[in-house]
Amino acid sequence: MTITLKYFGLLVDITQKKEEVFSVEENNMSVSFLKSKMETAYQELKNTNYSIAVNQVMTSLDYNIKDQDVIAFLPPFAGG
Repeated sequence: MTITLKYFGLLVDITQKKEEVFSVEENNMSVSFLKSKMETAYQELKNTNYSIAVNQVMTSLDYNIKDQDVIAFLPPFAGG
């Protein structure tokens, strides 16, 4: 399964990347599992407040990621 991760705002500073593509062997991977993996890879994410969207839709942590999904890590934002 191949997924694309996109980072925005302060999360770009933490990861030093705007985007990365992953090939993963897991076929049943939840957003929660991915979040845990990313917080292991980028320790500073553990202390950061952020949301996760899949294919431009905010999702729950139990959502199952599918092949070719685009996952966005979004910092807190305010409207106005």
